[in-house]
Amino acid sequence: LGHYLNIETAGETPTQAIVVVIEAGNDCRCLLVDTLIGRQEVVIKSLGETFCEHDCFAGAAILGDGRVGLILDTTALVRISMKNVENAA
Repeated sequence: LGHYLNIETAGETPTQAIVVVIEAGNDCRCLLVDTLIGRQEVVIKSLGETFCEHDCFAGAAILGDGRVGLILDTTALVRISMKNVENAA
């Protein structure tokens, strides 16, 4: 995910990060994450044109401390991964 979004990550191997399994339909993928912050129930707001070049975001939410959290679209992430595999073949 860090490579796709062009952001620096703390670790690139499962021994240096946390593995989160996401599912979409019959497919599943693993994401390496730097840290888990917690779990919250949020209302997802549309991003509009702000992040239109990244289709991996479902929207955004205002967190309890006032910061904005981006919500990942797991189905889109699985599709992106499959496209990358097909393009490499």
